Amino acid sequence: MTVLVVAPITAEFDALAGAFGQRWGSPMLRDTGRVSMREYAAAGVVLAEGGFGKVLYGVRTQHLLDHLPEVSLVVCAGVAGALSEEVRVGDVVVGTATVEHDFHSSVLGPAPPHFDGAGEHLSRIAATVEEVETPFRVHFAPIASGDEGIFSRARKEAIHARTEGLAVAFEGAGGARAALFSGVPYLEVRGISDMAEGDVLRALEANLPNAMANVAEVVIRLVDA
Repeated sequence: MTVLVVAPITAEFDALAGAFGQRWGSPMLRDTGRVSMREYAAAGVVLAEGGFGKVLYGVRTQHLLDHLPEVSLVVCAGVAGALSEEVRVGDVVVGTATVEHDFHSSVLGPAPPHFDGAGEHLSRIAATVEEVETPFRVHFAPIASGDEGIFSRARKEAIHARTEGLAVAFEGAGGARAALFSGVPYLEVRGISDMAEGDVLRALEANLPNAMANVAEVVIRLVDA
């Protein structure tokens, strides 16, 4: 099994690279098409940076999949804002589905596009969580995806009502569409960096390292399982 882990932005990529290197040793650096990546051959993992926003992330993920036919799972790994008081900063949300909250169509109906997380891999993560306790909580729930910064309680409550998600981030739907197009299972894993209201950018900067360390632990457990 080759797992393609795609981190949206550089800070998320660097955090994962550091954690993966500690676990699996120094990677091989190589270009795949027009995207640079790190390959952890012993673990069967390749790590790349997808870019900010659904479109760029989807384009780069598709480009990687076109050049890596051996990939059997795509993981979107990054940080997110919380849509519910059920989650707190530092928790990890594993997406039972990625829901594109900012897609509206009178033709297709009121429900937003919905991309299920890979069931087999969800079960693997759940099993590892049950076996070994973590200092942070792991939630299994939908993750909302849309190209919109969320800074107010009213807006996050509206997105939560539309998607039933516990977390919201930008890129997930782009990766989900690329994986679906290529016939590859997909999973989104997000660490909570902020509560999606107030001074989100300051919270993101302060909390990203810890949130990404927790995301890395979950992804490592999935791979090692």
